[in-house]
Amino acid sequence: MKYFSIETVVNAYKGFQDCMTNKSWGYLAILKGCKNSICPSVPFEVDMDMVSNFLENIFSLSQTKKRYESGRTLYVVFSNKWDHYFNYQGKYSPNLFDIIVWAYRRKAFNDDITKEKLFQLFSDEFNIPIGVISGCFNIESKEILFDNTLYSESDLKTKLNQIGVNVLSNNIDAKKASVVASPGEISRGPFVQTLYAGLDITDYVLILQSDYYSLYGKKKDISYNDNEDTKILQQIFYGAPGTGKSHKIKDNVDVKVADEKNLVFRTTFHPDSDYSTFVGAYKPTTTKRAVRNVAGDIVKDTNKQEVYEDCITYSFIPQAFLQAYVAAWNNPDDKVFLVIEEINRGNCAQIFGDLFQLLDRDGDGVSEYPIMADKDIAKYLNGNDEEELPVLTNKDGIKDGKLRLPKNLYIWATMNTSDQSLFPIDSAFKRRWDWVYMPIADAKKNYVIEIDNDQYDWWSFLEAINAIIESTIHSEDKKLGYFFAKAKDGRITVETFVSKVIFYLWNDVFKDNETNHKAFKDNDGELLPFRKFFNHDGTVDTNMVIKFLQDLEVFPFEHSDDGTMVVSDTTPNTKRQRDKSRYRVNGTDNLNKAQMTREAFRLYIEAHPDADAQTIAQAWNGLGLKDYVQHLVETEAEFNARTKDSTDTNKRATEFELSNGEKIYLSTQFGIGNIGKFMDAVNNAGWNIRIENQD
Repeated sequence: MKYFSIETVVNAYKGFQDCMTNKSWGYLAILKGCKNSICPSVPFEVDMDMVSNFLENIFSLSQTKKRYESGRTLYVVFSNKWDHYFNYQGKYSPNLFDIIVWAYRRKAFNDDITKEKLFQLFSDEFNIPIGVISGCFNIESKEILFDNTLYSESDLKTKLNQIGVNVLSNNIDAKKASVVASPGEISRGPFVQTLYAGLDITDYVLILQSDYYSLYGKKKDISYNDNEDTKILQQIFYGAPGTGKSHKIKDNVDVKVADEKNLVFRTTFHPDSDYSTFVGAYKPTTTKRAVRNVAGDIVKDTNKQEVYEDCITYSFIPQAFLQAYVAAWNNPDDKVFLVIEEINRGNCAQIFGDLFQLLDRDGDGVSEYPIMADKDIAKYLNGNDEEELPVLTNKDGIKDGKLRLPKNLYIWATMNTSDQSLFPIDSAFKRRWDWVYMPIADAKKNYVIEIDNDQYDWWSFLEAINAIIESTIHSEDKKLGYFFAKAKDGRITVETFVSKVIFYLWNDVFKDNETNHKAFKDNDGELLPFRKFFNHDGTVDTNMVIKFLQDLEVFPFEHSDDGTMVVSDTTPNTKRQRDKSRYRVNGTDNLNKAQMTREAFRLYIEAHPDADAQTIAQAWNGLGLKDYVQHLVETEAEFNARTKDSTDTNKRATEFELSNGEKIYLSTQFGIGNIGKFMDAVNNAGWNIRIENQD
């Protein structure tokens, strides 16, 4: 048998202390006490003895554990969002292996225990379906070490004290405060009691001390769907600009399927949006009509063909809501999505009108309070006359002349919290939606900002600038999300960076809130105006952009000998040391590495005007630099063959056009450690090109 090592246990505590509160452990205890795999909207009877003893194990460091036998019963009902609870309670999602280690820190394991078996054990004992665990926790693997003997509790206390955890009265709390109530007194303790007090907990679980069935009767269980998002009929994704709100909707599996079937209807709210632009209205349209004479007969031309003329008539034109409504009723077996972008930029009360009442759904997802359809809508849905067929083939959608939302109509919206809404959304409207916060996070796309052939880590920039925004204006809404700037093949050009990112910072974020950070100052210490990021000809002044990033302590990636980007370690905020050396090529000075490499190549092309691309490539690739840059010079055919269907930003090169019209490509991906090899090779090639280091 073996046990978790004391170092593993202490590291686990360090990992979860900022993202697991008393309330979080109480929630986990309830999951364990249910004895069944969790499903939303299904009542569970909780084993209170199991809950009490689990909490005693979690919080007490006493070697002699008490066992509580309360004999009490608790009923809980989980909401559709139950598995997102742990993502929203702390600074970040707790790591699953930290939770497992702490929960089983005294448990003896067989010698063949693995992380996979621990994963399965946790899923089984805490009744969380293994398919949804990744939505509850961060499941990034962590090192877990074992010992053949169990450590002593006194040694554990000592280790925890060494990392600043104050252990009082043999109890420990995830927020470093002593537990003052016995977990056995579950209804009065600090664990589940906070679940009652915290209104947000109703988003996850309803806790009842009375018999659920005696209060509400038996209801048909709702089967669990692994994709929780698709079960929320009305939800608003909100957050700072660029956090991926629209991307979240677009990438949802069910939306993709519906999109392929033309069952996704999109609209964007704006200040001029109203009921008619959202639902539908009569509008003038141009149609063809046969020309008749005074007698009423149809006029014909010389070829005895009927003559038609354009005329204006009025027809009912359905908009996004009514289009989605009809599609949902006519396709009851499919999910239909109405997607509203920027919902807070319009007057929701005016736009929805009496449809507001339909947003109240019953347990089956159908509107609880139908509304009478006005004559125009009813006429459109039922068909005008014998010549015009009904649009709504499923008459349940206009039953008794009333409108009601069907259970397969999903209304999802986005809200950019940085926008100043012209019309605030009232609380009654808000209560009818589920709200999904989109935090600012590293999307792991490896986006880079490209400046003068150098590449700067986009996420490092976001971390740096968002910290300044937080300290200056104390607003989450003005921060930048990962998708704030549009990247092409993972690259954000310097032009995009200035026109979109820097423009936003200067004109929207810090316009009325000056910051003393040096990144926003010029060389004289004065506030840096936006115009300074441009040259007189309107092109971007890259030196100014580089200064801005350097002042934020964001440095370019260095490159290894094979041309790939490398960093000194894996710490997210690692400062990358920039090569500040300057070079001279045949009298042209003050060049950085990339500029120097290009200048030397340009001089060679200029001195060999009759050479074709193949000849030039052979000459340069004969310098013996392949061990440092694999693809130093390539013809157009070679470059296209290598980069076809590739999004690898490290394979980029500078394009040159020869006098014969051919294109040739030069890589400048040299690092500090091998740029000297390039200089020596060119200087000794006999090409009358002299490269010197100015430092």
